[in-house]
Amino acid sequence: MGRRAGSRCRGELPQQIEPRVGVAGMKSRPGILVIGPTPPPHHGVSMATQALLESDLARQFNLSLVDLADRRGIEHVDKPDLFDVLLFVKQWWQVIAKLILRRPRIVYLAISQQLVGFSRDSLFILPSILLGKRIVLHLHGSNFRNWYDDQSPPVRGFARFIIRRADRVIVLGDSLRTLFEGLLPPDRVSVVPNGIPWGTTSALTAHGPAPRPFRVLYFSTLSSLKGIFVLLEAIPSVLQVRRDVEFICAGPWFRQEEQTKAMGFIHGNGLDRFVTFTGAVTTAGDKQRIYESADLFVFPGVQQEGQPLVVLEAMAAGLPVIFTNRGCLRETVIQGHNGWEVPLHDSDAIARRILWFMTHAEARAEMGRASRLRYEQAYTREQLVSNLSRVLKSSLERHSRLAGAVASPVGKSGVSTSVVGD
Repeated sequence: MGRRAGSRCRGELPQQIEPRVGVAGMKSRPGILVIGPTPPPHHGVSMATQALLESDLARQFNLSLVDLADRRGIEHVDKPDLFDVLLFVKQWWQVIAKLILRRPRIVYLAISQQLVGFSRDSLFILPSILLGKRIVLHLHGSNFRNWYDDQSPPVRGFARFIIRRADRVIVLGDSLRTLFEGLLPPDRVSVVPNGIPWGTTSALTAHGPAPRPFRVLYFSTLSSLKGIFVLLEAIPSVLQVRRDVEFICAGPWFRQEEQTKAMGFIHGNGLDRFVTFTGAVTTAGDKQRIYESADLFVFPGVQQEGQPLVVLEAMAAGLPVIFTNRGCLRETVIQGHNGWEVPLHDSDAIARRILWFMTHAEARAEMGRASRLRYEQAYTREQLVSNLSRVLKSSLERHSRLAGAVASPVGKSGVSTSVVGD
């Protein structure tokens, strides 16, 4: 399963993803410039970019990529330095070159929701606007409106200018459409839920009595913002009632000081034999085995989220989910159907729910089956690609209608005979 207290399991890193674009037929297919990161590191944005590039969209569109990935790892996120500046300059020139040489009709970009990232993104968007490209922006979070409202009037004005030049903005759930209220008409905000690849799962038959302890899984970056300390603080309350339980915490630590604090809490409360840290999990096989060895998934997120891939992975593995109201999770995990919501920062509520699942094996198994069914119905990679394709084609069709309206002959009344709609 893994070693205790801070040990790491290692696997091979996947090679850089390249779009499957051949020479034949390139001129007959509309071009799309994809600006975004590919794994590693693995997170929602990079996984969505990977899904797009590896999909059959390459048969419908002439895809080209400017990769924004910083291969140094997740520990460098939100820590800009000279390397980031040099990397941006390189990426900016790549964008300019591909805009001129590839002449794409659409520029697709995952938009940031913090000042430095949005400023960088705008410098990719501005030349695309000047060259008359259709802009499709993809928001993978849910904090954009909070960020926008907190900015000074000049920054808000600039952000408004950039957003209004987008032909489409994609959000992860219906509840997130309001993030762009007053910035874009509703018909230019599209919903594309995340989707992940996942094979058949053995977890659906693994919820009966077993000789091992009941296994609770946390799988994410180990950070206070992701709720790791809320979960750790729930463990003593669980152990006061039941001792036949273990907690698996999978993922890398975000900050060394938080790891030190967590280890101190675990040692100080005698939790060492109940908590396992696997470290970063870098292969799909290892990830699937960890999920399918668990009985229950806990996502106690504190910061705003979009639609965390780890929740979709847990659902794909047939696990019920304990979650907090972050991003669009309320429309992803259905209360009482395939999981239970707990309040933010409430370790007591998490402990009570864990104990409930431990004592209701039949309900737990039923919720696990419901999770898998919801995954199959809405959150597969195939559905993600289909939804993205729909939005991209819609943008191209709108562009064609607008171009046709401009080029259409004018009748005797002086009014264009074309009707322009969205």
